[in-house]
Amino acid sequence: QLDFAVFDYDSPRRTLLRKRGYEMLPYTFVTRRMRFGVRPLPAPVMAEGYILRSTDASDSDCQRLADVLNAGFNRTMHTMRESQNFALQSPSFSADLNLVAQAADGTFGALVGLTYNKFNRYGVVEPVCTHPDHRRKGLARALIFEGLHRLKVLGATDAYVDTGDMVPANALYDDVGFTEAYRGNIWRKLW
Repeated sequence: QLDFAVFDYDSPRRTLLRKRGYEMLPYTFVTRRMRFGVRPLPAPVMAEGYILRSTDASDSDCQRLADVLNAGFNRTMHTMRESQNFALQSPSFSADLNLVAQAADGTFGALVGLTYNKFNRYGVVEPVCTHPDHRRKGLARALIFEGLHRLKVLGATDAYVDTGDMVPANALYDDVGFTEAYRGNIWRKLW
C-alpha cells in the first residue's frame, strides 16, 4: 500500500490521486501552525511539585520516556532501547528540545519533544503527551511554551504540530497559539 497525506485545500493533488486509483480514507488530520513574528510568548508556569528539564540518553531517562509515552498514548510498544536509540542516533534529536515535567518522585508526568529545521527556520512539536496520573495540571502547556521559547532563540519563525480530530488536544494547541489549522485526509492505494 502507498499512502499520501493531502490537505483539503490541495484540490489538484486530490484529483490526481483519485484518477490514479487512490481512495480517500475517513481518517482526518490537522496540522496547526504558529507564526512567531513579534507576538510575545507567555513564560512557562510549571505546576507545584514538578521540575521542567531536558532529558539525556541515560537508561533511567529513556525508561521514564518510554513509560510516559506508553501511559500517555495508552500503548505498550515504547521501550527504553527505542528512546535511547532515538536520542543517540536520530539526526533531528536535540536533548535541549526534549522536555519533561518531572514529578517529585522522579517519574515523568509529561513529555514534549521538539525538533528544529535550521535551514527553513521552523520547529515541529512532537510528541506531546501527559501521563494520565498527571493530567489537568498544565504540564504539557508549560513544556510547550518552554520549547517555543527555545525554538525562537534558535531562530525559528514558525512552529507546527500535527494532530488528529482530538478535541482536547486541538483546544490546547489553539489556546497556546497554534491558531492556523489545515485539515486533510490520508489517500491510499493498495498494490
